[in-house]
Amino acid sequence: MTKEETIRIKTYQLDPYFANGKDTVACDSIWFREEINNLVRENRQILEVKKADISLFYNHNPETGRTRIGYPLIIYHRFGERFYLTGVNEGARAVNCLGEILDRPFRMGDVFFDKLKLIQDDDAFRIGTFPFSKMYRLIAWIPFHHREFKAYKKLNLVEKVAGLNNKLKNHIAGEMGKYLGIQFEELEAEITDFPVEYDTPLIYKGFGYIAYDILFKANVELPPFLTLGNNKSMGYGRIVPL
Repeated sequence: MTKEETIRIKTYQLDPYFANGKDTVACDSIWFREEINNLVRENRQILEVKKADISLFYNHNPETGRTRIGYPLIIYHRFGERFYLTGVNEGARAVNCLGEILDRPFRMGDVFFDKLKLIQDDDAFRIGTFPFSKMYRLIAWIPFHHREFKAYKKLNLVEKVAGLNNKLKNHIAGEMGKYLGIQFEELEAEITDFPVEYDTPLIYKGFGYIAYDILFKANVELPPFLTLGNNKSMGYGRIVPL
C-alpha cells in the first residue's frame, strides 16, 4: 500500500573563497549558522516585508526564546569545501527570500561567496511509504544522546544492531514523520551493513556525540539534504539516496 504526502524543499549551495591563511576547519556548520543568522539580522526588515519567518533560521520559538521542539525547518550543512542551506515547508520560503537578497557576491566574516545558488527546488516532493525498498546512506548520523551512548556500548553485537535499527525507524517515523505531518504506515527500515563509527566524537555544545555512516534500505521515499537523528539542524545524519 502506498501512503504519501508532499513537502516543499529548497537547497542553496554556497561556494566559499577563503582568504589566505584562513582556518577552513573552523568554518563548520555551527560557524555557518551563526554567520547566516548575522545576515538575517542585517536584512531583517527586507525579510519581514517578504513575509519570511526569520525565527526559523534561529530554530527558536519567537515567543519563548527556547529551541523549537520538532523537526528543524532550516538545516545548515558543510561537507567538502562547500556549504548548503536547506529549507523545508515554511523554511523553504524563508531561505528562498534570503536567496533573493543574496543573489550577488557577499561576505560572511573573513569568507567571500559568489551568491546563493539554488540546486534543489521541489514544491511538492512526494514523501511516504511505498511497496518497494530503496537504498540510502546516512552521513554522520548521531543516533544517541550522549547519556544513552554509555548503555549502548555495553550491549553485544546483535543487541547493538537491533538498537540502531530501532533508532533509525524512530528517527524516520517518530521524529521526521510526526513533526512534518507524514504518516509512514507499515514502515520497514533495515541497516544493511555494519555502521562505520567516526574515530573521534563530534563536539556540540560541550558534549561529545558518536557519529556513524550507515547504509540502509527502507520502503520510503526520502529526499536528499534532509537529516535524521540528533543535531539535525547542523547537517548531521544527512540523507543520500543511492
